[in-house]
Amino acid sequence: MKSLLMLVSISLLLGASQSYYERGKLVELEELTSSRSVNNDNSRYYKRFSGQKVGITDQILVKCKADVDCTKLLSQFEQKNISKVTDTIFIIKVTDYDEIFSLSRDLYNSGEVEFAHPNFIKERKLR
Repeated sequence: MKSLLMLVSISLLLGASQSYYERGKLVELEELTSSRSVNNDNSRYYKRFSGQKVGITDQILVKCKADVDCTKLLSQFEQKNISKVTDTIFIIKVTDYDEIFSLSRDLYNSGEVEFAHPNFIKERKLR
C-alpha cells in the first residue's frame, strides 16, 4: 500500500500524462480545445489517437480484484470523496483532472484492481 502512495506521488511530481489503461493497454488522449462542458457539469472532452471523441467526468471508476479488500486499498485516499457502488466497484471523485489520469494509472499498475479509469460520458442517441 505504501508503494501505491509512492507511485501516486512520483506520477504527480513528474507531470501527468493524459492516459489510462484499457484492457491492459495504455490509451493516450489529447484534450480538445474548449473541452469544458457548456453545461458546467464537470466534464471535459478528449480525442483518442484513433480519432474517437470521449468525454470524462471528475470521477474514476475502480473495480478491485476478487481477493482484494478494496475498502482497505482505497482507505489511503482519505482526502478523496469515495463512494461504494458494490463490494468491488468504487467511484473516486477528484478535484484536479490531471489527477484523474495519474491516479487511475497508478491504481491499475498496483496489480490489485481489474480496472481503474475515468468515468466516461455516454453519448445519448435518439431512437
